Order: sequence, then structure tokens, then C-alpha cells
Amino acid sequence: MAGPPGIDSVMILAAGIATRLRPLTSHRAKAVVPFLNRPLLDYNLDWLRRCGFKEVVINLHHCSDSLTGHYGDHAFGMRIHYSPEERLLGTAGGPRAAMEALGQTTLLVNGDIAAALSLGPLIEHHHANRALATMALYSGPEARAYPAIPIDGDGRVLGFSGGTGVDGEHACFTGIHLIERDILELVPPGMPCGIVDTLYRHLLSEELPLHALTLPGCWNEMGTVPRYIDAQIDALRREDYPIAFSDYQRVAAGGFKSVLAWYGRAGLDVPYMLAEGVRVADGASLVGVVAGPRSRIGEGARLERSIVLAGATVGSGANLRGVVVSENTHVPPGAVLRDEVWMDAA
Repeated sequence: MAGPPGIDSVMILAAGIATRLRPLTSHRAKAVVPFLNRPLLDYNLDWLRRCGFKEVVINLHHCSDSLTGHYGDHAFGMRIHYSPEERLLGTAGGPRAAMEALGQTTLLVNGDIAAALSLGPLIEHHHANRALATMALYSGPEARAYPAIPIDGDGRVLGFSGGTGVDGEHACFTGIHLIERDILELVPPGMPCGIVDTLYRHLLSEELPLHALTLPGCWNEMGTVPRYIDAQIDALRREDYPIAFSDYQRVAAGGFKSVLAWYGRAGLDVPYMLAEGVRVADGASLVGVVAGPRSRIGEGARLERSIVLAGATVGSGANLRGVVVSENTHVPPGAVLRDEVWMDAA
């Protein structure tokens, strides 16, 4: 499998059931949940293509048709190989089952993240230290919400119980790592197995080379609904992930709209994103909102830190904060919603 020098293959782990994101994932794989109005997987496929990969392996389990039906066998200039799992095999068992399609050194990428990290330093560190695995860490503002991975001055992982790295840096694991085939072979074929809680703890107990390195770039994880909302608002504010904005006009720093979106005399405060066909009625107020294609926001509605998915309607005078409005649903006029996923059908 063609990729950047030093990496023989890449695999995206997309088989998980994603219970913490339900009901957004009740009928689709987490990897295709909309993120800034594109399927989440688009961001990693675009990143991997720009890194030089020509092929990618993706494992499947939950609602696999929602992923395979969207991407088929080729996407973003890459050939896609699927590794279906009849039962969940875990973050180590999944790659073990796909070993025939993987090379000696594999880049593993969690399917519930958006990332654009610089891989060059990770590859160099991994091979220079002859590591069996090297975890990519992130130290941006979002990292404080996750356990830090303590490392020594040489980049060796010291444990997983929290702490800080070199010079007091708080850097979390991104779900991106380089791993050698040798340790995947330790996993019994067909057996569920986790990579951190089993394989990496084994490396630590045997004092085998497990390393980690903090990388520059952008990264967001969205394992829960609040993180799913915050990740999009933060990415808009920083204007991360250029692919997200390719079909939009930049109205202001962090403010984007399609040329086919209309907002009349509504009040818009950045960050925001209005997709094609969005209509925002006069007197509505939006602060930190992503509105999907063909969605409608009624007169006098107030939305803060909320995501309105494609085809949804928010009634006049409704007040939403920390809410995801599901596709093609209708929030009644005057409704007051806080910190939930709205699913009622129109």
C-alpha cells in the first residue's frame, strides 16, 4: 500500500457502535455523522490523501452500509479496502483481523476524530527509536479535557494513569499511532482485544519500546454529543480543516455561508456556518451555529452553540442552547431546548 516513506499501510477504525453519540448514530456509522456539514470521515480521508496515501483499510461493524454506500471502493483519490467484523473485535483485534491487508508499519486512526497532524516527526521518531508503537499526542486547548500521557525526555511512555509530559506539557492521545506488525501478532486471531488497555500495557510491563510524541496541527475528538458540538464550533473559530470551507463564502473570521443561503435581517454572531439552501428568518439570532443544507430557522428564534442538520426546521420563537436538531425534524414554535438531540419527526 503506497504511503509516505516509513509507513507501509494505514487503517481507520470505524467499527464502533458509538453509544455515547446516540441517537445520532442509531442508524448510521459514527464515521459518517455530519461534521461541518460533511461526513466526518471526509476529513481524515482528505488528510491521509494529502499525506501521500493511495490506499486505506477501514473496518466495519455498526451500520456498515451507511459508510460503504457513501464511499464505495474509491474516495479522495484513494482505494478503500473494507474489513467487516461480525462481532466487534476492538482496537487491536480489528487490525489483527485485517493483517493480510497491512504492512510492517501501520498508521492506525480512530474513526471518531477529525485531524490534520504533521506525520513526519512521528515517523522519524518511531523508526529512530525502533519503537514497537508510537502514539501521536496533541497539546492544544482541547487536550485538557482528556487524560495526559506522561512521557520521559526520550519520548518513552511512562503509563496511562495521567500526569504530564516533558516540561509539564499536558498532551493527550489522539487515537493516531504507528504500530509494528510484530505486536499485532500477539493478539489471538478472532478475539476481541483493546490496543491501549491490553497491548500497550503489555509493552510497558515488559519494558518494551512504547513511545509517544506531541505533533503540530489540528485535532478534534467527538465521542459525546457535547464534544461533537464543541468540536465544530472550535474548528469554525480557528478555521481548521480547509476542506470544510471549499463551498462557502468567508463573511467574517469564523463566519461562513453558501451563496445560496439567505439570512435577511437576522442577527449572526461568529462562529457560524450556513449551508446551501439555509433560510434564517428576520429577527432570528444565531451565535455559534452550524446549519445544514435546506434547514430553516424561524422568525425570532434564538440559537446558541447548536447544530441544525440537513432539512430540519426550527420554529419561530424557539430557544435552543447546546442542541443538535436531527435531519428533517421540526422544533415547534416557542420550544425551549437545552443540551439534547432533538429527534421528533416533522
